[in-house]
Amino acid sequence: MRRALFATLVFVIALSAIAQESITPDQLWSAMLQGNKQFVGGKIVYDNLKAERDLLKDSQYPPITVLSCSDSRVPPELIFNQSIGGIFVVRSAGNVADDFGVASIEYALSQGWTKLIVVLAHEECGAVKASLGGADPGSPALLALARRIRTSFVGIPYDASDKENVHKAAEANARASAAQLLAHSFMIRDAVATGRIKIVTAYYELSTGQVKTVE
Repeated sequence: MRRALFATLVFVIALSAIAQESITPDQLWSAMLQGNKQFVGGKIVYDNLKAERDLLKDSQYPPITVLSCSDSRVPPELIFNQSIGGIFVVRSAGNVADDFGVASIEYALSQGWTKLIVVLAHEECGAVKASLGGADPGSPALLALARRIRTSFVGIPYDASDKENVHKAAEANARASAAQLLAHSFMIRDAVATGRIKIVTAYYELSTGQVKTVE
């Protein structure tokens, strides 16, 4: 049943905006988690790329937007077993969104594509570890990033040597990023308030490949 749902959703994701109207954010997230199970098992296959390119050459309808870290070990399309046209991805170090990142998400929302926003943190995040390290980074841009991430460290010790502490900090930063999307975008806030979209916060384990929902 779950495999059938996942296969159906993957097809519909790339098909049309009209076909997506009956799909709920929760169903989309379930399909993403099912795709992640296939990734964990090492069974993802991209064997229809030419047909998918032809299908999507004139338009796109990605119902899922993912805000993730720039880390090269965290490719959202692979992690969730989604091919081209499936997800609209915004990436930055530490999975935070500046004005341009928010604008990118708003663009997908304004086109009527997005029904689900996923804020994806991950294990051993370099940006989080650097922000936990105590010393300030050596450039204004890096310092601004660290200060942004540090705002989420409520009750978290500045200790990057403790893996569990880094884990807690990464999850806290992801929750803060989700909250900041709501705080700094009336478009996203209104869409969530009216039930048109849902925001999910998640955490990716480098060691296992598994994605878990962060409460």
